[in-house]
Amino acid sequence: MATSEILSQRRELTLQQESRAKEPSATPGSRERLFPQNFFLIADFCLVWVSAGIAHVILFILAHGTRQPRPEAFFSDVPYGFLFLFSVMVILFADVRKLYEYPWKRSTRSDLKRLADSVIRSGIVVGIGSYLSDGPFNSAGGLLLSMALAWALMGAWRRLVRSQPIPGLEKRNILIVGYGGIAHRLRKQLEESSELGYIVKGFLCRRRNPRSGDKGNFQADGELLGSVNSLPDVIRAHFIDEIFISVPSDRHLVKTIAQKARSTGAQVRVVPDLYEEVAAEPSIEYIGRVPTLLLCQNTKPAIPLLIKRMTDVIFSGIALILLSPLFAIVACIIKLDSKGSVFYRSVRVGKKGVTFACYKFRTMVENADALKGSLVHLNERDQILFKIAADPRITRVGKYLRKFSIDELPQFWNVLRGEMSLVGPRPPACGEYTQYRLEHLRRLDVVPGVTGLWQVTARQDPSFQNYIKLDTEYVNNWSLRMDFSILCKTVAIVLMGTGQ
Repeated sequence: MATSEILSQRRELTLQQESRAKEPSATPGSRERLFPQNFFLIADFCLVWVSAGIAHVILFILAHGTRQPRPEAFFSDVPYGFLFLFSVMVILFADVRKLYEYPWKRSTRSDLKRLADSVIRSGIVVGIGSYLSDGPFNSAGGLLLSMALAWALMGAWRRLVRSQPIPGLEKRNILIVGYGGIAHRLRKQLEESSELGYIVKGFLCRRRNPRSGDKGNFQADGELLGSVNSLPDVIRAHFIDEIFISVPSDRHLVKTIAQKARSTGAQVRVVPDLYEEVAAEPSIEYIGRVPTLLLCQNTKPAIPLLIKRMTDVIFSGIALILLSPLFAIVACIIKLDSKGSVFYRSVRVGKKGVTFACYKFRTMVENADALKGSLVHLNERDQILFKIAADPRITRVGKYLRKFSIDELPQFWNVLRGEMSLVGPRPPACGEYTQYRLEHLRRLDVVPGVTGLWQVTARQDPSFQNYIKLDTEYVNNWSLRMDFSILCKTVAIVLMGTGQ
C-alpha cells in the first residue's frame, strides 16, 4: 500500500474525529513495566501510615476535647510498632493478591476488592496481636478507623493514577500481522478486555503484495492497513505502539518485522511460539488468555515523565486558582469590547493524533474562522502555518491579550485534564494535521504544550521546516532540565510582550 494511501486513511480518521469533536479521556491501559513494582508498594506503605495518623488525630481530639494536653502526650500515644506491623502486613497481603503486578491491567472495582481483602486480613492479624499483648491497638474503634482510611486512601490513590495520562497507563495502539484464526481471537480478546487499554488499529497483510481477495476478508473483521513492506509507514501514520504477529510459523517474517520495528520504537509480540534467535531473553506474557512473546520493548524514562505530569497538575491547578480573579476581569473586558463568547474553543490534535478541545480567550471577531479563507493571501508563514502580524480579525482587546500571551492562560485547564503539558510541541489544528507528511508526525509522539522549544527560540520565524526541526529536536532530546530551561525563557519572553 502506497504512502499516499496510508496518509489518506489517517486524514479520513482525523476528519471523523473532528466532526464528532469528542474529547479524549485519560483511561488506563498499558502493558509496559514502566513503573517498578515498588513504586506502588512504597506509596501504599506511606498511605497506611498517613491513614493511621489521621485516625490517631481524630481519636486524640475526641478523647481530650477542648482541653490542651501537653504536646508530648500526642506523640507518646502513637502505636509505632503496631503501625509498622500493620503497614507491612497490608503490603504482604496486597502482594499475595497481585496488586503490584501490572496494576493498570485491572479495573478499579477489582483493585478495591483486593485492597479491602488485604486491609481486612491485616487488621485481623494486627488486632489479634495487639489484644494478646495488651497493646495500644486494642481499641477496636481505632483499628477499624485506620483500616477504613487505609482502604479509602489507597483506592483513591489508584483511581488518581489511572486518571492521569502517564506513560505506562495510556491506551496503546495495536497492529496485528496476519488475519487467520489466531488474529481474530486476539482482536476479540483485546476488545472484550477493555481494561487492558488496547486499541486495534487494523491488520497488516503478511504478503508483500496483498491479493485482491484478501482485502475483502478484512472488511468483516477490521481494516487492512498495508503489507509488511509498508510497516514503517503504517507505524508512523497510525501511531502504533505494539505489533502482534499472529503467524509465528513464518520465521523470516518474524525476523523482518522485529528488525523494522526496532528502528521505529514499536514493541513486537509473537503469538504463541518462542523465537530465541530473534530475542536474546524471550519473555512470555499473557494478554487476557492469549500467550505472547515480547521480542522488542521500548522503554521510556518513567520516573522523569511522572515528575513532569505531577508538575503539570500542581502548577496548572495552582495557576487556575490564583489567576481566577484575572480570568473574571479579562472575561468582562472581552464581553464589553466585542460580541461573542469569552472563550475560543478549537479542535486541536494531540498525542498520537487524538483530538481535543483547546481553550483560549477570544481575541478575534466572532466569525474569525469564516473569514480566514479570504485572508490566505496575507499569510506571513511558510507552507502549512498561518499567521498574520496585523490580522484584521483581531479585536482591540485581543491585541493586548496576545501581546502578553494572556489569551493562552485558559490552556492551563487543558494541562490539568492531561490533554496538554506545560512544555511540548504546539498542538496543530486539524487542518494543519491533515497536511502533515509522515516525517512530521514525530512531533505528535508526545503531549503538546502551552510553550515549547520553537516558541522560545524561533517564535517569529516563518519557516515551517525550522518549526518541525525544533519540535523534533525537543521530542528526541527531552529531559526535565530542558523543560525547566524552556519555562524560564518563556517567562522572560512573556514579560517582553513579543506575542502577536
